[in-house]
Amino acid sequence: MARVKVEGEFPKRIDDYVLYKLEDQIIMRAKSGFTTKALKTSPKYALSRQNASEFGRVSSTCKELRLALKDYLPKKNNLLVVNNLTKKMRQLLVFDTESIRGERTLAKALVTIEAQNQLKRFHFNPEMAISLDCTITNNQLQFTTDGIVLPDGGTSVSCTVLTLAFNFETKTNSLCESDKHFYNLTTLPNSITLEVPKMELTDGILFTILVLDFYKELDGTYVPLEDDRSKVVVII
Repeated sequence: MARVKVEGEFPKRIDDYVLYKLEDQIIMRAKSGFTTKALKTSPKYALSRQNASEFGRVSSTCKELRLALKDYLPKKNNLLVVNNLTKKMRQLLVFDTESIRGERTLAKALVTIEAQNQLKRFHFNPEMAISLDCTITNNQLQFTTDGIVLPDGGTSVSCTVLTLAFNFETKTNSLCESDKHFYNLTTLPNSITLEVPKMELTDGILFTILVLDFYKELDGTYVPLEDDRSKVVVII
């Protein structure tokens, strides 16, 4: 790559070099040889094609998963939530040991216990990846509250438990929600026990998800905080 001086108009190509304007300078560099056709057919870009194929399938699945949870995920930092989930799900493809690279799927990966275990304690909102000691016994979810972070303006927290069945093959889902339980942050107990919603018929992988929403008290009522980046949404 080199900077060149050209007066007046300049050609876009000279032999095996291309010229283009960058701010107030003219840059000349060697042609890369990259073409759309080469990307689709050249062995040189085989790895790129494999990554793109898998990334497309993972992104599509993650979108459907987020849509299933759209009423519970934060809106303010949506791109961060999107990238965080996509990154995590791409890491799980290694558990699909049946398929060759480029053809691996989450559906095959997540039939393994190892992949499912990787999703335990996964926070959809990385800004609130707090430490919560959670256990499920006899359909009761118990968690400690010492890791809960008080957001600006927040005076109360609501706790909701979700049971989500997500089919990674068909991308269909079923969801059950518990009642919301409200607690004043100044008198928050050391631990909270909540009922896990039962799902009679399941089609797919079953997840238990804890959602913490923060509120402020206004005229005797609970009002959600305008900034929802304090939401905690974690797979138990």
